[in-house]
Amino acid sequence: MAKLMKAMTRPASLWGVPMVPLLGVAGVTIILAVWTTVALLALLPVEFLVMKSLTRNEPRRFSLIAVWLRARGHPVANRIFGATAFMPAEQAPVDITEFLDAMKLNQCATVTKFIPYSSHIHRHVVRSRRGELFCTWELTGTPFDCESEENLEAGTTQLHGLIRAFEGMPVTFSIHNVREPFTDSLHRDSGNPYADDVSRLYYASLKKTPFRRNRLFLTVCWQPFSRAEKAGRRRMPDGQKLRELDSVLQEMLDIRTALDTALSRYDARALGTFSEGDGVYSSQLAFYEYLLTHQWRKVRVTRTPVYRVLGSAALYFAAGAGQINHVNGTHYFRGLEIKEFSQETATGMMDSLLYAPCDYVITQTYSCLSREEARKAIRRTRRLMMSADDEAISQRLDLDVALDLLMSGKIAFGRHHFSLMVFSPSLERLAADTSEISNMLNNTGLTPVPAELSLSAAYMAQLPGNQHLRPRPGELSSRNFVELAALHNFYPGKRDRAPWGEAMALLRTPSGDGYYLNLHNTLAGLDEFNEKNPASTCILGTNGSGKTMLMTFLEIMQQKYGHRDSFAPDARPRRLTTVYLDKDRGAEMHIRALGGRYYRVISGEPTGWNPFSLPPTKRNLNVIRQLMKILCTRNGATLTPRDERRLNDAVNAVMRNEPQYRIFGITRLLENLPEPATREAQENGLSIRLAQWAQGGEFGWVFDNESDTFDIRDCDNFGIDGTEFLDDAAVCAP
Repeated sequence: MAKLMKAMTRPASLWGVPMVPLLGVAGVTIILAVWTTVALLALLPVEFLVMKSLTRNEPRRFSLIAVWLRARGHPVANRIFGATAFMPAEQAPVDITEFLDAMKLNQCATVTKFIPYSSHIHRHVVRSRRGELFCTWELTGTPFDCESEENLEAGTTQLHGLIRAFEGMPVTFSIHNVREPFTDSLHRDSGNPYADDVSRLYYASLKKTPFRRNRLFLTVCWQPFSRAEKAGRRRMPDGQKLRELDSVLQEMLDIRTALDTALSRYDARALGTFSEGDGVYSSQLAFYEYLLTHQWRKVRVTRTPVYRVLGSAALYFAAGAGQINHVNGTHYFRGLEIKEFSQETATGMMDSLLYAPCDYVITQTYSCLSREEARKAIRRTRRLMMSADDEAISQRLDLDVALDLLMSGKIAFGRHHFSLMVFSPSLERLAADTSEISNMLNNTGLTPVPAELSLSAAYMAQLPGNQHLRPRPGELSSRNFVELAALHNFYPGKRDRAPWGEAMALLRTPSGDGYYLNLHNTLAGLDEFNEKNPASTCILGTNGSGKTMLMTFLEIMQQKYGHRDSFAPDARPRRLTTVYLDKDRGAEMHIRALGGRYYRVISGEPTGWNPFSLPPTKRNLNVIRQLMKILCTRNGATLTPRDERRLNDAVNAVMRNEPQYRIFGITRLLENLPEPATREAQENGLSIRLAQWAQGGEFGWVFDNESDTFDIRDCDNFGIDGTEFLDDAAVCAP
């Protein structure tokens, strides 16, 4: 948990009016009065009252107007459409007054001017028109729901160290949390009619309500040249420019390598170019296209500048909402901004948004400041507060603490901004979803407000590189930033390349996400197909919680692994055999529906088990010997080496007989197990112990049967109901 310096996130005010705009307007008025007439000074009180009225509920009114002016569109097109409009492509000056009064096609503003990207100069690096370089990663994130607070805090500390390492560098981090719907199906025909029907119906039901997942993206924007250096490069020969570009590209690749290592704990995957067919495409540009159009599409890398390739949708911005028109339909969106932050930030304070029942894009940017720049910003804020006689004394004290932490090297500072765009297919649902998200933000201690005046600028500022369009930017400490953007997410499981190949089943989680279930111990990112990993799984739950239902469901989903296609090409196909140890006959109907066999063990009734009917193989002989030892060593009894040898010899003697002479196997065993005429043998010999398990004995119904009717050689699924013998300690043990 870290203290948030709220004074750095709001403008200093003088008598309730932001000081910088007030002094600017007053200064201009005074200069005009000096040049023209002193009577203009009478406007000063009026200007003050007007500005105070404008900023009564919104102290940042003037900064929002500034970013609105940068993204205001063309006034003619805005008047025609009744909203700020941006078209996906430029048009010729065709006169269309026949259709639209007093308008030409080229009077529509396009999104091109807001797309900063120019070209791919490396597989993982995109260059902007202003010379900035961009790298983007998609991150699985840190699973947080089952982690201890200590582990989560340790992860935040590591991320804080990473961000603080870039202090003073011309680097901007952009972190996007994209919550989007998706559907998937793991249905595969297994050849079992019942299992296939259940699987087909299950995945059909999942498609009726799409899953929602959170995808995390981190983009680093590096600005290698200052404004003065850019001015000097204009007169530089092309050859020297190329050599400089090679040099800065190598520096960017060094930054990328360092971040690759640091982000490995988040299962990061660098976005970039890839080949498909005869073309080269870019997943990095596809992500930028999604931020602009809210639609995923493959973006091909060509010689055409990137800013002319991206932006395949028309955008309209009104005061309350925006609209996206693309070839696949229409989407609506609303923006939320943070008017006021909480007193403190904490690791995972935004995790509740991961459960939101709607689609959104959260954008947070952080432009690193040098220690000297941060020191000047803190002192300037403190000086302005004192000049304005600001009564927020606690915030002034916080600035002193922040300055101490900064100069001690414990934190860094950067210019931060936050925006949240909520998307919906209808305006009615959009209002409800926005209200839900706003309530979630309120519960975290933040004060959200709708993005109205700044909606177009906030939307365009989602694109990395559009820092000049960011609404409500403010200086924030590196610790506050990493706690607001903690890179937490849900673990999605492993869909493919698990030990049995594809995941067993897709489950819906409480967050609405999908979880790919595997019973094997398998690691994400590794190809472990056909590996012999452990597969021990424990299912716990109270009575009536659904343990039996879950187990029967898993058995149904396992049936697909019996199909030949589920095996590796070089693997020998094997039969899938499942054994279900049941209680209270809960799974009997399920086992029989699978075409399997179901056996009930009823106390006192012959089970049909006769282990001596098995073929006399080494493996079977060893099993029978071990079983007889278990029967002879109940209740703490022991076997001497001589008794163990006699028992094994008797088993071997019985198993040498033909099958028809091995009926009632334990009775036959007693015939081959004479006891010496000693008192100990007569009271506690092997025959006395085994007699309980032979015909006429208390437990003769368990293993001493005429023939073995427990035949599962041609059965893939069978169950055993042990309700009665589970409560009988004597029978349950063997």
